[in-house]
Amino acid sequence: MYWFKNLTRFAYPVKHRAKFTPTLFSLQHIHQFSTAGDAAAPPTSGLGPTKKPDKPRVVVLGSGWAGCRLMKGIDSSLYDIVCVSPRNHMVFTPLLASTCVGTLEFRSVAEPIGRIQPAISHEPGSFFFLANCKGLDAKNHEVHCQTITDGLQTLDPWDFKISYDKLVIASGAEASTFGIKGVKEHAIFLREVYHAQEIRRKLLLNLMLSDVPGVSDEEKRRLLHCVVVGGGPTGVEFSGELSDFIMKDVRQRYSHVKDYINVTLIEANDILSSFDDRLRVYATNQLTKSGVRLVRGTVKDVQPKKIVLSDGTDVPYGLLVWSTGVGPSSFVRNMDLPKAPGGRIGIDEWLRVPSAPDVFAIGDCSGYLESTGKSTLPALAQVAERERGST
Repeated sequence: MYWFKNLTRFAYPVKHRAKFTPTLFSLQHIHQFSTAGDAAAPPTSGLGPTKKPDKPRVVVLGSGWAGCRLMKGIDSSLYDIVCVSPRNHMVFTPLLASTCVGTLEFRSVAEPIGRIQPAISHEPGSFFFLANCKGLDAKNHEVHCQTITDGLQTLDPWDFKISYDKLVIASGAEASTFGIKGVKEHAIFLREVYHAQEIRRKLLLNLMLSDVPGVSDEEKRRLLHCVVVGGGPTGVEFSGELSDFIMKDVRQRYSHVKDYINVTLIEANDILSSFDDRLRVYATNQLTKSGVRLVRGTVKDVQPKKIVLSDGTDVPYGLLVWSTGVGPSSFVRNMDLPKAPGGRIGIDEWLRVPSAPDVFAIGDCSGYLESTGKSTLPALAQVAERERGST
């Protein structure tokens, strides 16, 4: 990546302090698992600043498309690479919809970070940390992180710091709920592998429950009503995969309830509104032909067994998938950095954060500042690759 190899041209001087060795860092991690209740807390936690002749340290926050594409292109003979992310793999999100219905297996859409950038697995100064970044101290060139423990009751999360020479924020975005009540509690998003696993589990469970004796026809229709909110690429693709699953598998394997299952796609405007008119018309025709019911409306409330549209219409559901786009995450919103329109981290033409020396932002978490005169690009990998080739 040409622009990254030249990051040193824009570096600001960093005041170096005593380096904290990786060996000590590993010992501190072991200390956290100690069963000795009265053990003293470690005096220092984290990776200290680098100093000559050590390689400069690049810290990447996130393991999405932008962060992984960057790490893949970094020359590990010139930089130590440290990745901090709550996910130790990259997800090929365009194929997530196919895993929900068994067309693909989950392992087919996930790639471990260690394979994308092998230096993280074997270089002494490169690491992957399963953690969330909680804050940035741009003045001291440090990020404050907290480990992920997945809710285990026997292990408390602990905090640590990482000093950086270059910091690249690639933390992505989060699903937009528009503040609608009940979305996070009752809907399933489609952004991670565990989301796809939950959708598959819920879909198969509802199919089997609807075949139990004594279940009323009305309850069968509710259990087998799959509602997708959002007519963007993800919502349209998932609706198509689901309709194919119904036509090819459900009618053969669940013949007793095949007439009760339906798919409804709810969108406030036209589906695929950011795409060409011909593609929109084609997608609409294909979905309609495959049995997907298209409803134009806005969701006002989400309840455990139904959603309420703005016109007062109740839509019962057994499976609700929410795919209405993305927006800035709470981590990005809370950062004391300049913001671009839409609440993303503001960057200049070189992807630098102007007010923070040696800090860059890429991917869905970033956007051009108004002063650059550039508009924020669509959040698509194809666009990013094309722009990379033109710089």
